[in-house]
Amino acid sequence: AAADTARTDTIKKREPGIDAPVDYECSDSLVYDATTGLVHLYGKAKVKYMDMTLDAAKITMCMDSNKVTAEGLADSTGVPKDIPVYHQGADEYTSERMAFNFKTKKGFIKNTYTAQGNGFRQSQRSKRADDGTLYLEHAKYTTCDAKHPHFYLKLSRGKVRPGKETIFGPAYLVVEDVPLPLAVPYGFFPIS
Repeated sequence: AAADTARTDTIKKREPGIDAPVDYECSDSLVYDATTGLVHLYGKAKVKYMDMTLDAAKITMCMDSNKVTAEGLADSTGVPKDIPVYHQGADEYTSERMAFNFKTKKGFIKNTYTAQGNGFRQSQRSKRADDGTLYLEHAKYTTCDAKHPHFYLKLSRGKVRPGKETIFGPAYLVVEDVPLPLAVPYGFFPIS
């Protein structure tokens, strides 16, 4: 008897996509580029996926990789308007530019501003992990609610565990944009 030498089936299994529908809307226009798989939303754009919501002047979604980027646009005077605002549960982040992956729940945030307990946090660059933890670089922590705070702790880097605490590395106190010779090697702020 001759052995069956038929080749085994080589159908590649498709990776599972996202778990829920993505709702989106915009006030100006929606442009879909079929060659790149990108969808561009202009004018008060909004994207909603499960409990996550992203609002911005311009949002770009990649239909193949579940990635979304958002940015604000400057008006004729150069003042940014409709800057990205990200909501998930009780968390809210306002930033200059944001990139996020719906599937992995990881993201990168540039120039973010958010409230944390009784304080406010700003950072030049932030990276969001899939569990919601934020890794900060060049951050400020203050209880002053002004956009440009009068006093703050300047953090070289930090880690924010949502609902728990902020842990930071070397930091120093700044009052009225004057760094004081008071340094803290490390520390943490509980959310409460």
